[in-house]
Amino acid sequence: MGSMGISEALTPWQEIVAEKQSAVKKLVPSEWILPDALWQDLTLPLEANPNRIIEKDIPRRSGLMSTRELQITEAYTTAQLLSALAQGTFSSLEVTTAFCKRAAIAQQLTSCLTEVFYDSALKRAKELDDYLASHGRPSGPLHGLPISLKDSFKLKGIDSSVGFVSLVNKPAEQNSVLVDILLELGAVLYVKTNIPQTMMTADSHNNVWGRTLNPHNTTLTAGGSTGGEGALIAFRGSPLGIGTDIAGSIRIPSLCCGIYGFKPSSARIPFGNQQAPVPDEFSLIHCSAGPMANSFEALQLLTEAVISARPARKDSTCLDVPWQTLAPLSSSERLNIGVLTEDTSLAFYPPVKRVLNNTCTLLAEKGHNLVPIGPERSHVASLAELSMAAFTLDIKGMFAFIASSGEPVVPSVAACAAPSQGEALKSFWAGFEQMDMYHKIASLEAQIHRLKEEWRKLWNEFNLDAVICPGAQHTAVKHDTYGFPPFTVFLNVLDYPACIIPFGKASKDLDPEAKDFGDAGSYNPEETDQAPTAIQVFTSNMRDEVCLQVGKLIDEILNQSQG
Repeated sequence: MGSMGISEALTPWQEIVAEKQSAVKKLVPSEWILPDALWQDLTLPLEANPNRIIEKDIPRRSGLMSTRELQITEAYTTAQLLSALAQGTFSSLEVTTAFCKRAAIAQQLTSCLTEVFYDSALKRAKELDDYLASHGRPSGPLHGLPISLKDSFKLKGIDSSVGFVSLVNKPAEQNSVLVDILLELGAVLYVKTNIPQTMMTADSHNNVWGRTLNPHNTTLTAGGSTGGEGALIAFRGSPLGIGTDIAGSIRIPSLCCGIYGFKPSSARIPFGNQQAPVPDEFSLIHCSAGPMANSFEALQLLTEAVISARPARKDSTCLDVPWQTLAPLSSSERLNIGVLTEDTSLAFYPPVKRVLNNTCTLLAEKGHNLVPIGPERSHVASLAELSMAAFTLDIKGMFAFIASSGEPVVPSVAACAAPSQGEALKSFWAGFEQMDMYHKIASLEAQIHRLKEEWRKLWNEFNLDAVICPGAQHTAVKHDTYGFPPFTVFLNVLDYPACIIPFGKASKDLDPEAKDFGDAGSYNPEETDQAPTAIQVFTSNMRDEVCLQVGKLIDEILNQSQG
């Protein structure tokens, strides 16, 4: 930097970022770097031009991956990989190498990763292969499987900066509880993935690691806050990832990137010792950790394995509730499935409405009983409003992380602090100005409890097995325009388990008319053409096994319809 002019000199926070990014790049083998010729087929800058990365089949065209490595990452479900690893058909070393390579390619195209530790992952994979050879059995139910982690999970000796410059170069002193359990179950950990600054927006963009791009269309958001996982898994750079969800942070990237995601009830999968932007004791709405993958069966596989390990013995925030093995649903069984109907104040975009209608048609054809639930009974808008109030009770901590380094606020975070948002909160708290924090929390809890009671009555009144609805009013949208997520966050307030099932695509041919939704944005058929669409399935609190069982049934019906 000696020859750099004064106007070009880096600020202290920029120097920290430049050094950090340089250090991480040195951890990537030079033979995993994409050849210059491949970039000529892309329109730069990527985030400003609609590059359809997945369609371009860059891992195959790059020549960086062998035919066998391409097969490992593309042709097998997570369950099939685990079976092959347990039998020794694949070694963990070759599977881990394949996914490390593909993750490195994904990073160059989508900026989906933060920390990488390929060398230690390959060393562990070799040790697991040796274990299988010497013991004649796998080391655990996740033996030899590479698993990616959201950046908020701590690994001893590795940063969990969660997009804050002030947390760079502050390695964790011990692992997150879930990390220890995954290792005990036989997993190989190899990368951590990108998130938004503050982890409280749906755009995985920060000043440390940049902006994660959606591999289906690089002008669209990959979602957040677990957006790096969404992009990586969609690119097939990970067979199974772990995210967290307090407002939709697993489900939003899943629906944006066209993958499967599961938010369990809180306290089923351990959340202990994470790097968070808010104090640990702030728990009016509880966060969940959960799986993301390219197949539905992987969601249950991970959830069952972790819960069966009795995580409550290691994490006091976990409930010691065993995994419940359910009797299989018979082909003749008819379920009562609630369907959230449209709220004019939270109108569905045309592709979302079409996919929900198609889902209902397919379920009805199979004989399932569909029960419409209107907005006056679902209270989605009211629950979302309560969540916004809860999240803004005390946000000084996360902005202190930003201020302490001098880094700027990124656009999606700035949008959260826009005057319109402030006015909405002022309106909500009208009449409560004189309340102290204790009474504000008590007031919120009382209102949340009232709506939980309304939902309790709904489950009983219609004897519901599950409920379906969109995961969002829209598909993935342009960067920094996602906004507040009512159709995911209302389930966090209720603390219900919920899964995202990808189904269909947005289509400028099927839904050709543009439409303005006011404060909720606008539908542009050209911009979102071929973006993934999805369905959300949920059950009541602690019925996680039922949610996964019904979700699997619905996924099979929807997938069969697509041939």
